[in-house]
Amino acid sequence: MAQTDIRTLTRTVAALVKTLSPRNRDIVSRRFGLKAGNKETLESIGKSYGITRERVRQIEEFSLTQLAKAAGDHKDLARLVQSVREFIGKEGGVIRERTLFKQLTGNDKDTVNNASLVFALTLDRQLHRSSESDRFHAFWATDIRQDETFGRMVTALASSFKEASVAQSINQTVAGASGRGLTGYDGTPFDERHLETVLSICKEVGTNIYGQIGLSVWPEIRPKGVRDKAYLVMKKIAAPQHFKDIAKLINVAKFDGKKVNVQTVHNELIKDNRFILVGRGLYALAEWGYRSGTVKDVLTDILKNDKVPMDRAQLVAKVSEVRMVKENTILLNLQDSSTFVRNAQGHYTLRKK
Repeated sequence: MAQTDIRTLTRTVAALVKTLSPRNRDIVSRRFGLKAGNKETLESIGKSYGITRERVRQIEEFSLTQLAKAAGDHKDLARLVQSVREFIGKEGGVIRERTLFKQLTGNDKDTVNNASLVFALTLDRQLHRSSESDRFHAFWATDIRQDETFGRMVTALASSFKEASVAQSINQTVAGASGRGLTGYDGTPFDERHLETVLSICKEVGTNIYGQIGLSVWPEIRPKGVRDKAYLVMKKIAAPQHFKDIAKLINVAKFDGKKVNVQTVHNELIKDNRFILVGRGLYALAEWGYRSGTVKDVLTDILKNDKVPMDRAQLVAKVSEVRMVKENTILLNLQDSSTFVRNAQGHYTLRKK
């Protein structure tokens, strides 16, 4: 949209609103932010006039209906609204409001120009606006049916993430959605374009610093504290790390600009059962198969679970799979005759209690 178009639009909207009675004009202007760009609530406006929020809503609705009829006489306004409708259509029929602002006026903030644009599109009565909610950022659709189709697609996508229970790459997400027969809000096969729109509008789905996609409530997507951040960087590195190195990884990742303290990382991980201390200051994720407890505990569990005698080499290999300790440490623990028995063949079993 050219600057001349947006100036013309703002002037046209101002002229339209002037045809209302003083009170109705003030209410509409404040509701849409036509004076300063900032919208006011029904409740705040009602208080200033000593009327209920419902009465304010009725006045607003009556005024918009009145102005929608008058807007039909403004050819420039009709042409501009039609061009916006076509633009949204080219975007697949759905677009986040602030993205629309950025594309058409060059500014995605709350300004008088953007307020005038929203006002003009609202008078169209065909384009459909979904207000900001817990689930969505404010967005526009070419009509109410397109809005509903988008909502159903998002619900289906969110359900697929709940079933998978794991963050996915863009390719995995698109492939998974296609495998379930999910179509985009415009009726075409689900692709990256649909996913990009979902990520722009839907608050339920998000991406982490590594570009993985999942439900926003997952710590893996929106890590809230040191433990969640450590979990995410360790999943990425996929190998046990010293707590000092984990702190460095968190700080380099710059999740939220907050620098973590090395000792804080150690103190937090040792209290979280997602992490296993597998060596001196070395942590691994429990989901990798590592076991907690002392080396003696690990040896005991191995012999108890496998139920067969094992020689030193076998035991060293098995312990090394789940704990990062020196071979001598394992052998020293095997010398505990109150727990382990070595037969003539050099195989170890547990001493019967």
